[in-house]
Amino acid sequence: MEETINIQIPNFTLGQEIARGGMAVVYLGKQQQPKRKVAIKIVSPQGNDPKILEDLKKEGDTVAQFSHPNIVTVYACGVVNNCYYLAMEILAGGDLKQKIKNGLSELEALNIMVEIGSALEHAHKRGTLHRDVKPENILFHEDGQAVLVDFGIAKAQNTVSEFTRIGAVVGTPHYMSPERALGKKIDERSDLYALGVVLYEMLVGRKAFEGEDSFAVSYAHVHEPIPNLPKELNQYQPLLNKLLAKKSDDRFQTATQLVHQLKKYIKRLEPTTDTTYSFIPLPDYERKQKWPLLIGGGFLIAVMLAVGFYITKQDDSINHNISNLTPAQKIEMSQKLQAAGSFFNLENFSQAEVLYVEVLTKFDCTEEEARGRLKVINPQKLKQIIDACD
Repeated sequence: MEETINIQIPNFTLGQEIARGGMAVVYLGKQQQPKRKVAIKIVSPQGNDPKILEDLKKEGDTVAQFSHPNIVTVYACGVVNNCYYLAMEILAGGDLKQKIKNGLSELEALNIMVEIGSALEHAHKRGTLHRDVKPENILFHEDGQAVLVDFGIAKAQNTVSEFTRIGAVVGTPHYMSPERALGKKIDERSDLYALGVVLYEMLVGRKAFEGEDSFAVSYAHVHEPIPNLPKELNQYQPLLNKLLAKKSDDRFQTATQLVHQLKKYIKRLEPTTDTTYSFIPLPDYERKQKWPLLIGGGFLIAVMLAVGFYITKQDDSINHNISNLTPAQKIEMSQKLQAAGSFFNLENFSQAEVLYVEVLTKFDCTEEEARGRLKVINPQKLKQIIDACD
């Protein structure tokens, strides 16, 4: 493809080659009017098929209509000398593949997920699938903001182009959804599956499924179980399971749902990352002013302790199940509570209900968390359990 360096693109000049892969080469370039530096991607399809070039042009025009901080800005696109070109903003912060190699924190990985999830949300709402979400297609501004690039094999939903017809084998097998690997019809949930594979790679540092060849990798996506995260990351297993569900109906149905859930995880992480607490002694004059309050507060605490002791004694007479559990049963109950909590936080209330009911009926009918959550999910069922318990 070295001959593409001589292509004359109206209003642009080509400079140094900065990337190459498959059918495409990317150059640094300059736009004449308005004057600015750009990155210019040139695609030369095998055989210079005019139908493929025309489809690429249409798809480039679609992406150029997007206006989102996490989607690459496209300045111009077209077909010249049987080659397709795309002029876009320069992203100087490297790609996600390199960041994964260097190592990412949990918070960094989740923030990247939110930004790319938001980009997919924007595209999906405008009827366009990306079809090739992978670390190499996630680049960064110098300030660290993630940007989704290379909608080169994107296509509008419910349309079929010659390029995306042969695109059944275009893209990266490591990030293909089961339905795509099987050649079935795909929708936005396929993009979300690919983003789930990216999440696993960001957290663990390796791909979710490996194989000797593309067929072996595709087979794994269709038939192999979802990989388990390391023990220290198991709080993200329910999120990963929902992203990588084999059936698309079992995944997040929209990028909006995914972003909403990711923000909950981030909210739980952030207070422990940069918030510290310290004790500051009161000045003498404030200490004197506080004495009446402290005396009154001490009396109140004494009353509360007495009431608490009475309640505890009452609970001891009711809570007969937990004291009779074996150590193994206590561990099993704890595991079910943890799993139920994860399902509850992911708003998978049907699975959470099954586990909370099992905790209350099989292990301890007075377990507070199970009662409180079941009261939200199914108060009628909770009343039946309480009546049987009491």
